[in-house]
Amino acid sequence: MKILLNIFRYFTGALFIFSGGVKLIDPVGTQIKMEEYFEVFAQAFHPFFEHFVGLALPIAVVMCVAEVAMGVALLLYYRMRINMWLFLLLMIFFTFLTGYTALALYAKENGETGFAQWFASFVGVASPAEINAVSDCGCFGDFIKLRPWESFLKDLILMVPTLFLFWKRRELESELRDSVNIGAMVLTLGISSFVAWHAIAHLPAFDFRPYKVGADIKANMQPSETLRYLYYLEKNGEKKEFTEYPTDTTWKFVSMEVANPDAKPKILDYSVWNDEGDFTQQTFEGNQLMIIVRKASWCKDGEFRKAAELCRNLEKLGNLKVNCLIVTSSTSQEIDQLRHDAQLSVPYYYADGTVLKTIMRSNSGIWLMKNAVVKGKWHINDTPDVAEVLEALKK
Repeated sequence: MKILLNIFRYFTGALFIFSGGVKLIDPVGTQIKMEEYFEVFAQAFHPFFEHFVGLALPIAVVMCVAEVAMGVALLLYYRMRINMWLFLLLMIFFTFLTGYTALALYAKENGETGFAQWFASFVGVASPAEINAVSDCGCFGDFIKLRPWESFLKDLILMVPTLFLFWKRRELESELRDSVNIGAMVLTLGISSFVAWHAIAHLPAFDFRPYKVGADIKANMQPSETLRYLYYLEKNGEKKEFTEYPTDTTWKFVSMEVANPDAKPKILDYSVWNDEGDFTQQTFEGNQLMIIVRKASWCKDGEFRKAAELCRNLEKLGNLKVNCLIVTSSTSQEIDQLRHDAQLSVPYYYADGTVLKTIMRSNSGIWLMKNAVVKGKWHINDTPDVAEVLEALKK
């Protein structure tokens, strides 16, 4: 029994620490995922959840810090009675959440099912087919992508050690002194909070996205191999899978999916434009220093003075041309005001706000590309000087 307890203890504790840790590295990414879930909650349960969208970042940070702290407490057997209640409640919530979103995604892709209708009616929520399903649970940030069914299965498996440890919680006491346990918990909370703050005030220490430094954006917009498709058609009540679309017109189309999804392009929605037309291809040519500004209204006074100075100094380089531009999802009036206040006389272009959030985890920052390859990425708080830009272009 003790061996089983220790296996469950180390497995569950380590998984929570890992899960919370990889999300703390990129709390803004967790914020984006929380916003998606709150929008789903607003559709499925009550519009009240829309009020939480604006609080997604602090909620994400608290949730991730708590996840790491609970994992450490489990490894230490610290306050097991309270901790296991938290574990159980959290696992019940996550299992319901991933199960519902998995059902929603299935209903969306395959049409409403009798079970989906029954489940929605039983728990008193919106029909899964009517909501915008979350395609990735975000359990491990961008490090490991899990579809809702995979995440639901993971939660069902994790529920086994959770229930066992909850059953034995009264028998589990830490062998360490309270002062040691309290010190370990304070240290855990301090380090976790610092990691989250540093990622928000600067940028994530590790970047797992397709726009990271060293990534070839043009290559990431292409499939890694020829995509193959599976077609699902129906005739006389029989549903059948085809690898090639049948010529028999009596078959009725139901749905289709990519047979080799890992070969899909990593980037599907990168596009840059202005009032004159599409500018995406031009961003892949030569040296491009893009000042990303998602929402100009969120920018602080004087935030872009150093960026304006950088652009002016880059214009003086002569032979080594570095083209400076702003890419934004703000309105022309907002961005014109920002350029005027910062004396930032560079052209601006538009991009989708979600794409800009994926490229740059801060509201504004510097993104450097050379022939479509990302050479540098800086938070606006860490705007580089000319020497740093030139050094990045050499790599």
